[in-house]
Amino acid sequence: MSTSSSFAGLASAVSSETFADKFCRHFGVTMEHFTAEMLHRTLYVHARPLIRLGSYDALAPDRDFVRGVGRLTRARDLLGEVREFQLDRRNHHFWRREIRLRVSVRRMQRLFSLVWNQPVPE
Repeated sequence: MSTSSSFAGLASAVSSETFADKFCRHFGVTMEHFTAEMLHRTLYVHARPLIRLGSYDALAPDRDFVRGVGRLTRARDLLGEVREFQLDRRNHHFWRREIRLRVSVRRMQRLFSLVWNQPVPE
């Protein structure tokens, strides 16, 4: 195998690595616990009890956001996921928008930047 084809194979393997893969390796978390760990790290602190209360429906938009971010293979695509989350009609309720019983987009961006090891657009 030539050096250039080896490099091409390595580049495609690296570019197909998802944020979830990087996150799990960075924090020593199994893929099975990715969503729960991301929710814990990105929910506003006063919203975290919703996890223990089993409020699955209340956190559905947050889980969808976390899973979408987890599938990303390019840092520049985070902004699209953020926009989708912010425009999601389920986030337009008073308790999510004003009381902030939801994921913090800013925390998500900071965590993403830390794990991806590069700044991401805000």
